[in-house]
Amino acid sequence: VTGQNGLLPCRLCRGGTGFRIAKGRGRVELKCDAQLPHSPRHGDAEEEFEVVLDKPDGSRLGVDLSKHEGEPWCVSGITGGLIQQWNHEHPERAVAIGDRLMEANGIRNTAVLVKQECTKSGVLRLKLQRPSLHAPGLHISFGVGCGAAPPLAMRGPVLHRFTVQTCCGLPRSDEEFDFLATVDKVSKKVSIHIEVATAVTRT
Repeated sequence: VTGQNGLLPCRLCRGGTGFRIAKGRGRVELKCDAQLPHSPRHGDAEEEFEVVLDKPDGSRLGVDLSKHEGEPWCVSGITGGLIQQWNHEHPERAVAIGDRLMEANGIRNTAVLVKQECTKSGVLRLKLQRPSLHAPGLHISFGVGCGAAPPLAMRGPVLHRFTVQTCCGLPRSDEEFDFLATVDKVSKKVSIHIEVATAVTRT
């Protein structure tokens, strides 16, 4: 793992990289289990806001959701659909990557039921939680190289806060790597490269 512009040293974190492969293709994630510094100022709280959508039959929300055990759904990508339309019409309450989906039509604390509610047509009232403005943000890029060689191009960066979600990966549209096409023919190895850079804090 390499870093730029104020890398958070990996030796201070419990976790590491992981990858899942099926038929030579797969994705890479970076996980951090350590308790990262998170010291919101006095009076600050993680912001929760409401999104109200009219969802016709056959329409799609247009978001990628990811989840890890014990955590709510997290917005990992925005791919058009009703959410993109909402963001265009309500920039003051726009849904952003990293927001947590806390409630759907009054259902909360049960991730499976929350997601099921999002598939229904009709009026959909979503409550999302915005991470604290003071939570540390990192720009993370991923790449796969042939043997020990660096990758031809990195993918990303993805803005991620490990205080919100312990695992970071690429959006669904860009997450799959072809490991078979990249493997070194002599050593039978591939190298996984991850770059971590500090993000500018929002104010």
